[in-house]
Amino acid sequence: MQLGLDENQAKELVSLFKDEVTLNRNDFWLSENTICQHIGFISAGMCRHFYHNDKGDEITRWVSLENELITSIGSFIRQNKTTENIQAMQPTKILVLNKEDWENFCKKNQYAYFFWTRAIEEYLIGLEERIYSLIALNAKDRYELLRKTYPQIILNVPDKYLASILGIKPRHLSRLRAKYL
Repeated sequence: MQLGLDENQAKELVSLFKDEVTLNRNDFWLSENTICQHIGFISAGMCRHFYHNDKGDEITRWVSLENELITSIGSFIRQNKTTENIQAMQPTKILVLNKEDWENFCKKNQYAYFFWTRAIEEYLIGLEERIYSLIALNAKDRYELLRKTYPQIILNVPDKYLASILGIKPRHLSRLRAKYL
């Protein structure tokens, strides 16, 4: 994603991420039924975003990798309880920016609002693409699209989570790879 910031603006934005959280594998950065008060930047590791369905199964929505921002955007903006969990998949370091500091920064710096708008636009585009692929594409085409668009996800995410992202069972993913790829 292009930040749309000059070097000084980017440095000032990065300086807001004052705290660092270190998570072990399977530690939670955010748990369902809590209110998200932070934006995180993964400086090392990766985190899985997932929900529980009505049967109690975990449904992986996405995996955020190193050098990506993470938050529960609906909970962060509306300050309501989130339905998602964000969990470290390996030892992970996250730089943290709290909501109050972010809002104060945005009030003083117009470019921060532009950055936030661009980040939300990119998030919505990604969400639109995911919804389209889940509704309109078959499993093989969803896999191919994910492979072309997000090769790091294919390379780094364990199959059981990758299958969940694709909306298929792990054995179906194995068959797809064996048959088509």
